[in-house]
Amino acid sequence: MTRSTDITNFTDFRTHLRDHLDQRKATDRPLFITTNGETEAVVLSAAAFDELMDQAELAKTLTVLDRSMKDVRSGRGRPLKKSVRKIADKLGLKLER
Repeated sequence: MTRSTDITNFTDFRTHLRDHLDQRKATDRPLFITTNGETEAVVLSAAAFDELMDQAELAKTLTVLDRSMKDVRSGRGRPLKKSVRKIADKLGLKLER
């Protein structure tokens, strides 16, 4: 949630850098930095950034899993053992049976 205290202009940000960074760390809310009324940058605490990256990674993983499940349901998959044997044969490797 963006609050009026979560928006500042570049000059104020530069002048009160430590205060703004301490506030980000305390609240984990983003700070929107503006120039001429337009958002130019967003500052996050390290913890908020890490959480955002974790959520993005989870979303990517879920997307890949969903796509994989669709492939399996539509018959585009092949059993793991057959695939490994085919790769081993192609590479001239012997597998224990």
